[in-house]
Amino acid sequence: MTGSQPVVEAEACPACSEQPGSSLACLKCGCLLEEGDQSDHYQRLGQPPTGRFDIERAEAVYLSLSRLLHPDFHGADDERTQALAVSHSALLNEAWRVLTDEQLRPEYQLELHDPGALDRHKALSPAFLMEAMELSEELEEAHDRGCKETIARIRSEAERAIHERMTGVTEGCMHTIERIAQDAHVPGAERGSLPSPLLTPHQWNTEQIATMLHQARVYRRILRDTETAGK
Repeated sequence: MTGSQPVVEAEACPACSEQPGSSLACLKCGCLLEEGDQSDHYQRLGQPPTGRFDIERAEAVYLSLSRLLHPDFHGADDERTQALAVSHSALLNEAWRVLTDEQLRPEYQLELHDPGALDRHKALSPAFLMEAMELSEELEEAHDRGCKETIARIRSEAERAIHERMTGVTEGCMHTIERIAQDAHVPGAERGSLPSPLLTPHQWNTEQIATMLHQARVYRRILRDTETAGK
């Protein structure tokens, strides 16, 4: 990160004193780590909680940790280490499932910085709900008639709607980070470069982002219905 703010780093590995690369285990020496109360999926996959998700880096960390946490490597270890391997494996798989899902990842990121935001802003406008209901009814009728052209059109509309909303979510998050950079007066701060503690709830446009995420969920259900109807 450029500017005067220090980069927030994880605690050094107690075994080798190197940066571990994950909150689950040290990627340098293989030592299994006790997670702190503030650990999250981003830390488990060696990712910063801001900026764009680096899928290649996440996959490399995931594969390395999968090997480190495998039961075959801990058969002769004490019960505590074996228990850590089992619990950490579950956390690792959940982190991978959530952060590699285009819908779940921004939902998780939003909840990290403003817990309960999705639940507080889950009410969608009557106009949107009516539009979605009419599209669903049209899809059902097209399925009954066997009209593949209509099904394909609705599928295209749903895909476009999802793309628009997820693009809006990404831009909303990035704009928030840029605003925080200005508020913090960090000279030359780059997009996505600020540590997560600066992302306070009042600085997020949570209602707009949560609404777009809920709308994307609705269109994803319609998209799944088009796949069923097209068979």
